[in-house]
Parts: sequence; structure tokens; C-alpha cells
Amino acid sequence: MPEFTVPDPITGEDISTADFEGERTILWTSFYTNCPDGVCPALILRLRRAQEVAAEGGYGDAAAFLAHTFDPERDTADVLRDYARQQGVDLDAGNWHFLRPESYEAGQELLEEQFGLVIEKRPAEDIENLEYQFPHYGLILLVNERGIVERAYPNGASVDVETVENDFEQVVTG
Repeated sequence: MPEFTVPDPITGEDISTADFEGERTILWTSFYTNCPDGVCPALILRLRRAQEVAAEGGYGDAAAFLAHTFDPERDTADVLRDYARQQGVDLDAGNWHFLRPESYEAGQELLEEQFGLVIEKRPAEDIENLEYQFPHYGLILLVNERGIVERAYPNGASVDVETVENDFEQVVTG
């Protein structure tokens, strides 16, 4: 897993992937709250369901769920808090972090340099009340406590939810 540090605007902390190494299994994805086609909510659903499995299994403290926005201009702390509520995310569990780069350019640089993902704003054609949108990658990474990527789901929004849950449980408890 690439090492990086990004602010969590809800907790007010800087979250570093290095801080989890040796301690927690990570599920990571990138998203934005103004997603017009359902891909991003589907990604968040898979992380949220794994969060529920961890809570039910009693190993929530061994897990970290990192949802990285690439639209920091619109995805403020308040917007992310509301989005968490809408998506059923348990922010009180202490293991979920919405990562929000300081600027669009900082996020763009991090995703390209660390993950090889090119993020670029484009006009939101034919979408009422939406000035711009982004292409989707739909990537979810499952990273073990040693910082090694165990599974990459390149079509994370369409991978079976139970597959992510089971893989996550196996890596955390394995």
C-alpha cells in the first residue's frame, strides 16, 4: 500500500497509512459525494458492510476504512458527515476515515503518483445542477496489517458485497 498522509476533516486528524501498519487491516477506495451514476455509493456500501462485519465479529479495532475523496472543493466536513449518515456509515466506531486532500491539485497529485490513477475534472454534460464530474475507477484495495495489498477489486462497485465481506474477514482474522 502506498504510504501517504491526508487530513480527515471530520476528526480533524491527519491520517497516515503508515500509522495502521502492524495494527490494522485497511479497506481503501476513492469516491466523491456528487457522483451522478451510483458508482461511489456502491463503493461506500462495500466498505460500510465490511465495517458492520467487523463490529459484529468484535474486531472493529483491527480495521480501518479509508474513503478518499477526489473532490475536496465540494466534499467539506459537513458534506461528508451528511453523506456518512445517508450511507449508513458508523463514524462513532473510530475506524472510518473520510480522507480529504487540502486541494483538488494535491489530491490529483497523490492519486496519480501513489496509485497511478489520473483524476481529471470534466464538464457534467446533460446532468442538471452539476457543474463538473470525474471519471470513475471503482477501485477498492484490501490491505493486510503488514501493509501488503491482499486483494484489489478493480470493479469494486460491482463486485459481490459478500465477496468483499468474506475476504475482509479472512484477512483480518486469518
